[in-house]
Amino acid sequence: MNNSFLNMASIGDFDPLNATIPATKVEITVSCRNLLDRDTFSKSDPICVLYTQGIGNKEWREFGRTEVIDNTLNPDFVRKFILDYFFEERQNLRFDLYDVDSKSANLSKHDFLGQASCTLGEVVGSLGSRMEKPLGCFQTRWCVTMTWDGNFLPARSLSHQFRAKLQ
Repeated sequence: MNNSFLNMASIGDFDPLNATIPATKVEITVSCRNLLDRDTFSKSDPICVLYTQGIGNKEWREFGRTEVIDNTLNPDFVRKFILDYFFEERQNLRFDLYDVDSKSANLSKHDFLGQASCTLGEVVGSLGSRMEKPLGCFQTRWCVTMTWDGNFLPARSLSHQFRAKLQ
């Protein structure tokens, strides 16, 4: 018998309980335009918080936060969110924007600017890698549109932009 056949995996070697689910890395960069100014004597100090939703229990969990950018309504956040994109799963995302008013990590201590929700599949599969969603907020006249721009990059990464502009 040929030794090359001895080194090949057989169907009997496959263990579905220990198999990994194929995933691709997605990099999301957030930037916003014309955000609501919630400060009296200066401009807002925005931060974006990304939440992902659990598949089984539908509970939202904080995935990460961008840095705070002081005194701007048009932030270009440097910190990126890198997520695993699973092709066969619905991965719900929620982006919450806040105006940071203190050093507290507690988001209830800050002014809520709005939120946008989508699935990671919507971002990846959007026509021309560009997608717009309304940013829900307190006053309809202040709503902004979130826009994702990006390219499907080779091998293991994707890059997407997340922007907001006044409607």
